[in-house]
Amino acid sequence: MPERRRAGLWIGGVVVGAAVAATAYFGLYTARREASPAVAVAAGTSTDAASLTSLAEGLRNSDPAVLGVVQERSVPRPNVPRKAISDQEAAEWLKVLDGLRAGFDKFSPPARATAALVAGNVLEKFAVETAPRSWIQALPPVHEILSASLADPESNVRYIALGELSKLWVWLPGCSLAEAEEDELAAWKQGLHAPVLRCLAGSDLRSRIGAIACLGLLPRDILAAPAIPYLEDKDSVDVRRQTLVSFAHRPALLTEDLLLKRLHDEDETIRETVMVMLKARGLNQEQIHLGSLMVSPLPQQRASVINLIKGRTDIDPLVWLMQLSHDADESVRVQSVSALAAQSPPTIPIKRRLAEMARQDQSKSVRDAASKFVPDVNETTAALPPLPGSPSLNPKAN
Repeated sequence: MPERRRAGLWIGGVVVGAAVAATAYFGLYTARREASPAVAVAAGTSTDAASLTSLAEGLRNSDPAVLGVVQERSVPRPNVPRKAISDQEAAEWLKVLDGLRAGFDKFSPPARATAALVAGNVLEKFAVETAPRSWIQALPPVHEILSASLADPESNVRYIALGELSKLWVWLPGCSLAEAEEDELAAWKQGLHAPVLRCLAGSDLRSRIGAIACLGLLPRDILAAPAIPYLEDKDSVDVRRQTLVSFAHRPALLTEDLLLKRLHDEDETIRETVMVMLKARGLNQEQIHLGSLMVSPLPQQRASVINLIKGRTDIDPLVWLMQLSHDADESVRVQSVSALAAQSPPTIPIKRRLAEMARQDQSKSVRDAASKFVPDVNETTAALPPLPGSPSLNPKAN
């Protein structure tokens, strides 16, 4: 639908993935909620047949039994085609969202987690074509419910909200959009990005994992990128693993260089997973071996690459040597100096890099080593031609 194209600018692109962990927790919570006496009673009384408008009032009063009934009604029926809601149904669901927002703070933590799920379910009802024009009125209450959930003191509430939000990055209403509506929808999604980043930066590992999974489903790379540094999270192997899983199909963010570093991860399952991912990206065993040595935490392993690439014609040794010449360890840089000088012919980039190392390297050993291959300044300074009027230009005869 061409008229809906601009609405995807903020979230351009498509990412394949699933919030498996969030779904798992939802299943646990659903089982617990179905065992709740209050909900069981509500399901067998007139509350279950009540109108959405009357149920909305119960939500305002933070009634957990009413919330259970509303949650059941909001979930799409399995194997039943979804139908567009009418204007009247839309008005009733909007009242539900308003009631949910009003009563949110007084619900128990499990009920607040359910409220986040219900908010997402209700918004999805406006995604079926052809949606009522009132869809835009659902944005403010859903935004407030999700924002409150992402800032909730309970870890499980934040985790559930992150899983729900991850499905909404690519959400669009089931109707054509005016330009002003596209802008409002984009701003709505943008406004939920900062709360996710706060969960990502928090001390709670569960929320951090949920935030990484959530950002992994955000199609715009520049907005999803803050999750990538957690590939090196020192506190939790689960955080590192979630980063791998969530960004496995996004090579622009999860590059081969970053994957190669994880071949030195202390966790065996991560090392095995990375090996599979690198092979899936087309790298052969030898390339993986060389790459892992280049990013090894041990200087002697990084330096060993110099001999392994000597005389190779299937790769460009200069690229590897240039990288080694910037290594953090001075012993590696010293060895790279000799290897660069041995390259034939000595190209301009090689000469320039050796001269740079001779002048600027922080290590005296490296500067001394590079200076042996850089001509002395007196040898490279050409004599200036005689200036006009100079006696040397027109020497006088004796």
